[in-house]
Amino acid sequence: MVGSLSLLAQLELSGQIYIKWAARTFWNFKAVYPKGNMFPEYVPAILVGSHESHLDPFFYGSACHRRIRYMSKLDNFKTPLMKTLFNNLGAFRVDRENPERAWEKAKEILRGGECIGIFPEGTRSKDGTLGEFKTGAVRLAIEMQVPIIPMAVIGSKNALPKGNLVMKPTQVKVHVGDPILYNDYDFNSISYQDIRRLTDELRNTIWELRENLYGKEDTEELSIGSPEEVERKSKFNFMTYLKDQAKGVMNLVDDVWYALLRSLEEFGVREIFQGPVHRFSGDLVCNWSDLMMPYKVIDFEKYIPREGGAVICPSHNSEWDVLILAASIIHHPPRRVAYQLAKQSLFKIPLVNAWVRDHHAFPLKRGEHDVDAFNYAKEIIRKGNLVITYPEGTTNLGDGQLLEGHTGPMRLAIEAQVPIIPIGITGTEKTYPKRAKMLNFYKGQIMKAGSPFMEHKQYWDKRMPDFDELKRLTNNMMAQIKDLLLYDTPDA
Repeated sequence: MVGSLSLLAQLELSGQIYIKWAARTFWNFKAVYPKGNMFPEYVPAILVGSHESHLDPFFYGSACHRRIRYMSKLDNFKTPLMKTLFNNLGAFRVDRENPERAWEKAKEILRGGECIGIFPEGTRSKDGTLGEFKTGAVRLAIEMQVPIIPMAVIGSKNALPKGNLVMKPTQVKVHVGDPILYNDYDFNSISYQDIRRLTDELRNTIWELRENLYGKEDTEELSIGSPEEVERKSKFNFMTYLKDQAKGVMNLVDDVWYALLRSLEEFGVREIFQGPVHRFSGDLVCNWSDLMMPYKVIDFEKYIPREGGAVICPSHNSEWDVLILAASIIHHPPRRVAYQLAKQSLFKIPLVNAWVRDHHAFPLKRGEHDVDAFNYAKEIIRKGNLVITYPEGTTNLGDGQLLEGHTGPMRLAIEAQVPIIPIGITGTEKTYPKRAKMLNFYKGQIMKAGSPFMEHKQYWDKRMPDFDELKRLTNNMMAQIKDLLLYDTPDA
């Protein structure tokens, strides 16, 4: 589900800029992704985390780019200060004596495509231990068929201990786990015993996140980042502090830019702002490349459609492909904006995150089938846009040695019912080789578009073909891409 946020939600999202800034400035806040995967961007989800302090919702919110609506007890809305803070978070009240209304509110929020936050311990931990989990979060996830995102906060009990009103300087981290799916369970038939078991498994996952053991085979060794390790952290280092503050400034700029894009989207003018920025940078990259790294495009105007959706499938020799191809498509006729599936590690780097988002890129989990990114790409195509996806999945060895193609782009083109535009990229592995730190100037590169691949059209409005047939179609597409390479053409 891809839903737009309300204007109020956008204002609250913008307000979180200051929360993130405060978390980084006063508590040297850091988000950690043990398995490398960020908080989901496109679908409704339930954040479930450990709970040590009133500040926990702010720290959890600082670990993602989503607005989180927290289920919070009535006491948090009694004092003017806390009421203002929790209202700004988008929190909603839960009466522990009569919780039905709060659960219905939670379902309404999830149906609207937003995320909610639940602390299943029910209250803050007094001694830092992880209490028993109530089953409500798992019940809700099964009923609504949404994922649970397990998270753990480390150090917040020192930032604002339970019963204290004075905040203290310390370091706070949030560890973010991978989504837990419950698609195999039916809410109407699942037993309490199974729900209890799943809840206990969820608690164990959050315990592992909290102890920095998540995803590791050896669970006995104490690792840096666990609560015990935070207690005996190293002495204050002024240079490290300055570096963290500089990174905090970059994160602040990044957050402001992202909030600006989301706010413009709510008013329906994001593309009015974003399109010219993308075109300007495309012209800049291409004109500069023409001087320093001569390049040529062939048949873009002939084969890239002037309007309507399409999947663009290029070969992938170098990380430079991502920049020069998108820039060339918008710089040369028919001068169209192209969205790109990009590895999610780029979206964790401050300023780089803002830049790639401003240039119509969106994150993809590599090494697994990312259903959320797939559905987001499909919706973009159905709106009449181009989407670039690299079927090899990673960079090849160059010199025309293509890797085996993945079937994802073929599935996407079949479901979206659009043509595939193959593009052969020649020479970029010499412009920016693997593990290089600088571009090599005066190395030529060629991008050649081919006639639309349409063999998959036979499956439009029909059942998705099996893997073997998808693989056959993909192999045929890869063969067409290989024919567009010009390594054996000396005068190209």
